[in-house]
Amino acid sequence: MTMTQHKTFTIRPATAADAEHLVHFTVSASKGLSLITWEDAKQPGETAMDAGLRRAREGTGGFSFRKADVAEFEGEVMSGIVSYPIAPDGQSDTSDIPEVFRPLVILEDRAGASWYINILATYERARGHGAASRLIQHVEARAKAAGEARMSIVVDAVNPAMKLYEHLGFEEVSREPFGQSGDDHPEGHWVLMIKRI
Repeated sequence: MTMTQHKTFTIRPATAADAEHLVHFTVSASKGLSLITWEDAKQPGETAMDAGLRRAREGTGGFSFRKADVAEFEGEVMSGIVSYPIAPDGQSDTSDIPEVFRPLVILEDRAGASWYINILATYERARGHGAASRLIQHVEARAKAAGEARMSIVVDAVNPAMKLYEHLGFEEVSREPFGQSGDDHPEGHWVLMIKRI
């Protein structure tokens, strides 16, 4: 498919049939961290990806098609977003959370009451054509209608999408170094960005 610079994307709520797209977007946006969660959620005979697909199709929990929207171009899914309101009630106890996830939980706590963008990703072939912008605008309208005053997102500090978020009015408010995972000690930071709406 050839895409021109100016697209007309159709934004629609995700369905259970979009689970494979949502899993791909989640693995991409989470830098693979979602696979750790899904590994722990496996049922007998499942792989981590199977567990992710099951969770996406179930329609319950934080990772569910019911909290997702997708952008389509000519009937093909190009981008997806998982978002919902959060209202942390203080600082979470991270002592039982794997170290790799601790900075993410800390930043979510710092976000405070807001409409939280948990996952936002676009297939590589469709990047730079406005699908992510349209999805953010779509959930911003939903957040406003729900009475939220702010939107939040946590992003890798070297993710080129930070420029997009800044362009759309998000500002960096906090950052935390990556948590450690086994022998892998990546350098970098997770960044909390907030937009007042």
